Amino acid sequence: MEDRNQWDQILERITISGDANDDRYAHFPFSQILSHYRIAHTGVLKTAHPYELTRTHQSGSCLVVTLSGRGRVFINGEWITLSTNSACLLPPFAYNSIRSIADDEWTFAWVKYLEEPQDNPIASAFTPVYGTFPAAPLYHAIMGLHHQLSSLENKGAENLWVELIHKHVLLFAQPKVKDTRLWSLWTDVQQNLSHQWTVEELAEKANMSPEHLRRLCQKQFGRSAKKQLDYLRMRRARILLSNGAQKVEHVARELGYHDLAAFSNAFKKVMGFPPSQMR
Repeated sequence: MEDRNQWDQILERITISGDANDDRYAHFPFSQILSHYRIAHTGVLKTAHPYELTRTHQSGSCLVVTLSGRGRVFINGEWITLSTNSACLLPPFAYNSIRSIADDEWTFAWVKYLEEPQDNPIASAFTPVYGTFPAAPLYHAIMGLHHQLSSLENKGAENLWVELIHKHVLLFAQPKVKDTRLWSLWTDVQQNLSHQWTVEELAEKANMSPEHLRRLCQKQFGRSAKKQLDYLRMRRARILLSNGAQKVEHVARELGYHDLAAFSNAFKKVMGFPPSQMR
């Protein structure tokens, strides 16, 4: 797999950079305040088929929000269609891809963060894969910042626009878990990821039926209880492997995998590449 950029069908583009070291964005307006919030760049794109952007090892969390039309994102091993007022938070240090759909223009806003493998990324254990998102407020905040940087008036408002952008991302990335049993369950599970949890055990621990647990997890995270468990394990694995101090075999055993091939397959399914590439 390799990175791909198919940008021929970018119809309109608004971009603001927050990373002074990235020469690809040197000709766009720059906001020093974006970097204070660890935001690499943000903006709005209007695209048509065959627009595509693929990253085999995305360097930071990226929120993608559809303003109009439809697009597709590849995340956690499957393609998901994003329609108007829906969003996806692409996790860092994993294979991610977005692309337009034939015969359909796609306009979306994005916010891309600056993160290192050892950092706690914007995407938390309770972040949904995708879900509904009020796109208009984020769009207006991005356009407000862009106008601010193009104007010589009222420069003090720049910080307010950036704070609004960041807070809109956090509303999606760190949502309130409405059922406290769900929050308690996964907080406890994170402390014992090596245990061979079954869905029945998880449901019993949460004091609900397996079917109710499935529905709640799907609604909260956009994934099943089993996939949420896999996500938490591989998220921990990525952190443990990022500093290079532990061997893949040791990390696999720490997370309850006695079959290295099974661990590698699970890691690749969630992250998009084998754990050996973290070395």
